[in-house]
Amino acid sequence: MSDASPSAPITLVLPDGQAIERVRLYERQQLDSGLWMFRIGVPLWQTAAGGGVEPAEYSTWVTAAQLRPLPGVDLGDIPAHPRTRTEAPARWAWLLDGRTHGRPATVHAEGCPSASDRAHPLGTMQALDALARPGTTACTVCDAAEALLPILAHGQDDAPTSGD
Repeated sequence: MSDASPSAPITLVLPDGQAIERVRLYERQQLDSGLWMFRIGVPLWQTAAGGGVEPAEYSTWVTAAQLRPLPGVDLGDIPAHPRTRTEAPARWAWLLDGRTHGRPATVHAEGCPSASDRAHPLGTMQALDALARPGTTACTVCDAAEALLPILAHGQDDAPTSGD
């Protein structure tokens, strides 16, 4: 079954510097902070019913720092959703689970099955502030690590170089 929404191939750069070419770029969205996020689909394999494997696509949001355009590929048809002042802000809901029994405080996405009943709600900026504190981690069971850590790291290693 093919997706009828516009997409374009793009390169995804992994944290260790490896690159996955021809990842699908589906849309761009500007956050309240002004940062642009990009929804991509990464081809993977998954376990098929009855055994074996079958192709699958993993979809996630990343920042521009994780993407590189492919030469000659036009990204102009990819839907872009700039933040406008007249629309209600889109909100992600986060939860902060405090330190317990020697475990670090953890930020979860709302609805995460790993969050305890003691977790309290946070806005996105509060979640980023919590993650910037030593000893706080982002949950990898839910979307917290994938959504928040790239934002937190954005620009930290973008030191200007001469000749650029």
